[in-house]
Amino acid sequence: MSEYGWVDDLDADALVAELRRHGVELDGDPSHADPGADLDPEDLYQLIPLGRTWLRLDPDSAGRIWGSFIPDAAHPAVTDGRPPMRLDDDAADLDGWMTARADIDGSGRRWVSVMRRPEREAYVALLYDAGPERPSRLLTVPGVYPDITLLDDGDRLAFVEPDREVRGGQRAVVARTDAAEYESSRTVISSSPTGGIGIRPCSVRRFFKLSRGVRSQRVWDLVDVRTPTPRPVPVPGAPGEPHLFDVALLHGAPVLIQILNGDGAWTLQATELVDGEPRHSWVCATGVGRAREVTSGTEYAVVRVSRDGEETLHRIGIAGFSSGVEPLLRAPGLLDLSANQVTPSIGFAALEMSGGIPPFEWYFDNAGAVRNDPARVERRAAGLARAARETFHSDDGYPVDLDVRWPARAGEAFTGPVLLMVYGAYGLDLDLDSDPDLSRWLDAGFAVATPHVRGGGPERRHLAGTRANRDRSLADTVAAIGHLRRGDGALTASELVVLGASAGGFLAATTLNTCPGDVDACVIVNGFVDPLTSLLREDTTTRASDQDEWGDPRGNPNDLATLRAISPVDNLAAASGAEALVVVAACDVRVNPRQGLKWFLRYRGLGGPATLWYDPQGAHDCWGAGMSRSALVDWVTAALARRRRDRAA
Repeated sequence: MSEYGWVDDLDADALVAELRRHGVELDGDPSHADPGADLDPEDLYQLIPLGRTWLRLDPDSAGRIWGSFIPDAAHPAVTDGRPPMRLDDDAADLDGWMTARADIDGSGRRWVSVMRRPEREAYVALLYDAGPERPSRLLTVPGVYPDITLLDDGDRLAFVEPDREVRGGQRAVVARTDAAEYESSRTVISSSPTGGIGIRPCSVRRFFKLSRGVRSQRVWDLVDVRTPTPRPVPVPGAPGEPHLFDVALLHGAPVLIQILNGDGAWTLQATELVDGEPRHSWVCATGVGRAREVTSGTEYAVVRVSRDGEETLHRIGIAGFSSGVEPLLRAPGLLDLSANQVTPSIGFAALEMSGGIPPFEWYFDNAGAVRNDPARVERRAAGLARAARETFHSDDGYPVDLDVRWPARAGEAFTGPVLLMVYGAYGLDLDLDSDPDLSRWLDAGFAVATPHVRGGGPERRHLAGTRANRDRSLADTVAAIGHLRRGDGALTASELVVLGASAGGFLAATTLNTCPGDVDACVIVNGFVDPLTSLLREDTTTRASDQDEWGDPRGNPNDLATLRAISPVDNLAAASGAEALVVVAACDVRVNPRQGLKWFLRYRGLGGPATLWYDPQGAHDCWGAGMSRSALVDWVTAALARRRRDRAA
């Protein structure tokens, strides 16, 4: 590997020069982006449940965002008579910034927008009040992390900022939103020298959720901002995910709502809160499957449950125990309850991402009745793809789930090209139905699959694939490829393409070392393909979480030996013949972009057919904004055609 070690020492200008020398520059200008002509104009609006009305958000032809107040979600074109309000800000000082997320209070007239400069990985939070022509900017909070939420009817903010005195440290702050009181009211609620602090809103905006600890040890607490000295309060059971608890209202008082999972069943538990502290608890409901998420309203909670590849939504009263609760909704894909929820509210919303159709927003009143237009619901059902969840076994007998999607026109089974999307790190799995390109792959004649390998998922599976156990992620991926090649399930891969981004790029690249004869093409996007060098040099902003996930090669010989044995760039011994596409964002601060360049040069140096795409201003998850939306599908389709032609020659 020493012949390419010089890549690690390139400065920023020399890096771009080498990328330009070997690669194809991508169009990274967002103004050139396709506005989304494949979407029905009726699908462009969104409704957000507020305290007494729904807020309809609409983009206009100039890219501005307008909000209108809608009394009934079933009639989204009928307003309450108030004029629309503009929610976007095109002030000159925001040139080059993009909206990362927003949080709206219960009135719909005050909101905070988190703006991002991707190439710097920098964020700023802007607080607004609605105005007659454009919003009025009340407060600017620079240098924050994207975790920020409005509290107490928009009177306070909770956010995470860097600790200016500790490198890599973070602290959580609560402050008044009034500009005159902001500085004097700033209160540090929690701090950490190694990061790991996160903030999420509760439905009852008197409370918010606060995390502590690196990912493998992360715990979420509850904070009540109305106590004289707000502080983190431990939640019973020490939940490791913020989606597993919330705060509801019962008889006007706040109640902690929790999901408890175990042995293939879930329990919904409520706990009385007295001065922000948990007291008496009772069980509200039980069910089969795994509960993934809970959100809350007045006198009820909404629970999202996964079971056998299907997701269901349940509305459950919290005053006592409910049995035999029928689901409000069933979906073959993924449901998401993370819409801007406030309590009390006019209702609630759920986002469905299923089988290659555009994301679909479901709207419910507080009783759980659907408030969508029936015609839109019928049109959505007609476009669903085929879906299944299968189980195969790794080389040590470990059971691994595999989610698969294939075109409905293929029938009960599919034979043809399969795209295998991989990740499996940091306790995360991929959700196929949330991928905006899924429909493009299906329309191009591909089936798509993703394995839930060790390193992803819940704590036990996550830890089974981290640090010195990282080789188990590789073994699970190899077994998934064998399962698809043999046709052991619904899919038989006549050709197989592996695609991975970030930590998934690591897994994708390893397949050209572990099972090169089974892979026809490989796509690596900002891939963590040289973890050993990165961890030794500590060359990213995510040093603490990376060590927690991949190991400490400086201080632990087992971690060092594992990384040497599995490193994609160190273990390339011969080119497999599979064509590889490597995408590098030159301004990536999460994965050193030199890693992708080094892997590309080594693979090509061994005689492997490889293409390098680079975006000189691109960031880790924001690159090639001006490219054709079908660019990846087009490249893979052409690469497989070239491989078939070469084999036939």
